[in-house]
Amino acid sequence: MNLESTAETLQAWTPTEDLKLAQRERRLELFGGIAFGGFGIVLVIAVAGLIYTILTKMVLGGDQPWAGVVLINFLLFAVLSLVYVIFKEDLKERRKKARQAPPSELESPVVTGKLLEEKEFESIPTVIEDTTDLLPVRMKDEG
Repeated sequence: MNLESTAETLQAWTPTEDLKLAQRERRLELFGGIAFGGFGIVLVIAVAGLIYTILTKMVLGGDQPWAGVVLINFLLFAVLSLVYVIFKEDLKERRKKARQAPPSELESPVVTGKLLEEKEFESIPTVIEDTTDLLPVRMKDEG
């Protein structure tokens, strides 16, 4: 049976699907990066606005300066904690993808003919070897 055309068809079909999937993953990662980047910018502007409001109303206004300082520190450390969690999860995802990547040494074709040494096969003698020599032999013309 000639299966070359079937093998070529399968090889031609499989990489196309992998390429489409890889393109979709890259587009999704790009979209996620843009979305999180925009969210980060809006969050930074909102925190800066809150800090400005707290600074002008509570600290400089003289109503409750210590409460304003505590609230500003709370906001800053909350944002820093959020950034830490985001970076840690991103690092965890990158490590997971790196572990799933196939080793580069398996990508090249391996020639197995060079790995095997051709030696003459020596059979190991067994217990029943040469036992048929002990059986009586009848001649054809005797019987």
